[in-house]
Amino acid sequence: MLYIVLTITISVLLLLILKAFQKYGVNSLVAIVFNYITAGLTGILFLHSNISVKAIFSSDWIYICIPLGALFISIFYLIAQTAQKISISTASVANKMSVVMPVLFSVIFLNQQLSVLKIAGIVLALVAVYLSTYSSSKKSVNTGLIWLPILVFIGSGLIDITINASNEFYIKSKDESALFSICTFLTAFVIGSCILIYKVVVQHSLTIKEVFAPKNILGGIILGVPNYFSIYFIFKSLDANVFQSAQLFPVLNLSNVALSAFLGWMVFKEKLSPLNLAGIVLAIISILLIAL
Repeated sequence: MLYIVLTITISVLLLLILKAFQKYGVNSLVAIVFNYITAGLTGILFLHSNISVKAIFSSDWIYICIPLGALFISIFYLIAQTAQKISISTASVANKMSVVMPVLFSVIFLNQQLSVLKIAGIVLALVAVYLSTYSSSKKSVNTGLIWLPILVFIGSGLIDITINASNEFYIKSKDESALFSICTFLTAFVIGSCILIYKVVVQHSLTIKEVFAPKNILGGIILGVPNYFSIYFIFKSLDANVFQSAQLFPVLNLSNVALSAFLGWMVFKEKLSPLNLAGIVLAIISILLIAL
């Protein structure tokens, strides 16, 4: 249970850090890229075994963590685009509603069984996510942008499925899970670096000075350390077998939504509507049903 609590706590901390970027004028894209190299180096620092490049490239999971790294940076970018071009609530709903994908994967491919109460809890969880992030503000939205939240939904679900499947079929030890995380983060850094180079050299939408601005690098470092442990503790939570993965991912996502909404209200004075509060209550009830 400790690893589950740590996973939830760190996931919410990441959201608070990202929220603070706006307050302190940190370029989110640049900080996200530096966050991935920081996360990779953090993993290397805490690794309990020697790194063998030959062993890494001969492993079964190396060809999984490379596309997963691409998903990491891509979905981060798409979430940002969705929040900017449509709304933050739309980005949040698309991201968290994707919990249905790893649940279905666990039931269909891992033959995990769910009781009637657990199924009710998962259905209630989807309602809770929607209510917790619902915004009544009216805003004209370009229907041509509907593909953004759809891709966030699919991509976020694929990330959870990939982590779940890798842990089930390919990763055999805690050292391998750490190496898997390190390689995934370093891949995301390489891809993110290519994006930054493109924006500087081709688009001219970024400058070298902005890329290496101290506050952007510092923001990436502050984000990167907990980001590594967010993935590391997901693996530890899966290994702990407190919940089946079909239960674990809804518990993680719902706890994240409820705690984030509460801290947003407490720390950043964000307003919570009656529907948002109802969503938080439903989230707590659904967690209890799933955990039974």
